[in-house]
Amino acid sequence: MPKGADKVRVNVKERVEDESCDLSLSELTEIPVREIASFKRVTFLDLSSNRLITLGRNFTVLTRLVKLDLSKNQIRLLPDDFGQLEQLRHLDLYNNCLENLPLSFARLRRLRYLDLKGNPLTPAWDRIVGRCSTLKDCQQAAKNTVNVCANFNSEYIERERLAAQERQQSSTQMAGAGDGDASSSSNLSTRANGSEGSKLKSNKANRKTKSKKSGAVAENELTIKPVQQHSVATKSTNQKHNSKKKSTTNSACWLRVFSGVAFSSLMTFLALFIINVLIIYMIMFKNPDIADKLVEYIPHQYRDWILTKTEIFRLRVTDWISEFRTPPEEH
Repeated sequence: MPKGADKVRVNVKERVEDESCDLSLSELTEIPVREIASFKRVTFLDLSSNRLITLGRNFTVLTRLVKLDLSKNQIRLLPDDFGQLEQLRHLDLYNNCLENLPLSFARLRRLRYLDLKGNPLTPAWDRIVGRCSTLKDCQQAAKNTVNVCANFNSEYIERERLAAQERQQSSTQMAGAGDGDASSSSNLSTRANGSEGSKLKSNKANRKTKSKKSGAVAENELTIKPVQQHSVATKSTNQKHNSKKKSTTNSACWLRVFSGVAFSSLMTFLALFIINVLIIYMIMFKNPDIADKLVEYIPHQYRDWILTKTEIFRLRVTDWISEFRTPPEEH
C-alpha cells in the first residue's frame, strides 16, 4: 500500500449477489480476502478500476474463482503461486503494469480467456501473448501462455534430473579414484585415473556452466522451440484438412436433400398432370359418373384448382375443334 494512503473499508456482504462479488470502483488498495472467502458460493470476482498494486499473500486461497476481473489497476506482479486458482476460466488483466507472468500459469489448464492489453510486457511475453484485440486473440493468448509455461517447467525438471544424474556419476567415479590411490600395486593406473578424473571434472564443470547459461537465457527469454512450432503447424494443417472434409460432407448432404426434394416435387407434378388428363378425357367423352368418382380421390386443396383448369382446357379444345371443322368459306 503506498505511503499516506488510507485503507478503504468495504462491506463485502452488500456487494455479493448470487455467485458474483462486485468490488469495482471502490478505491481499494488491499483486497479483503478473508471476507470474500467467507462467501463460498462466489465464483466471479470483479476488482476492476481500483488502486491495487499487488494481490497480497493470501489471495490464492480463493480457489473457487472461475472468472476474475483485475482490469484498470496498477498491478506490477502476480503471486508466484497464482496457479493455485485451477478453476479459473476467464482472467482480465487489461491496463495494468505487468512485465512478466509467473510460471505457475502452467497449472491453469481450464483457462480459456486472457486479456493483457495495456501492460508493458517484455518482448518474449509480448510475442507469446499476442495482441488480444479480439475475443479469438484472447482465447489464443490463454492457450499459448499455459502451454509455454508448462513446457518450460517440464524442461526445467528434465535439466534438474540430468544434473542430479551427473552428480551421482561424478560421486561414484571419485569414490573409485580414491580406492585406486589407496592401492600401492597400481601407480600407473592411479595416474591415468587421476588425469581422466581431472578431464572429467573439467568437462563436467564446462557442462554445468553451459547448462546454467542456457537455463538463465531460457528464464530471461522464454523462447519457443522449433519442435513446438512444428507441432503447431501440424495442428493447423490437420484443422484445415478437417474443415475441408466437413465442408465437403456438408455440401454432399445439401445436394442429397435438394435432389430428394426435386424428385418428390417432380413426381407430384406428374401425378397431378396424369389425373388432370384423365378427368379431361372423361369429361370430353361425356362420362360424368367416372369423372365424379375420380374427383372424389383428389385432395380438397387441389380439387377446385383442377376442376377450373380442366373446364378452361375443355372449352379451349372444343373451340379449337369447332374452328377446325367449319369450312373455309364460313370463316
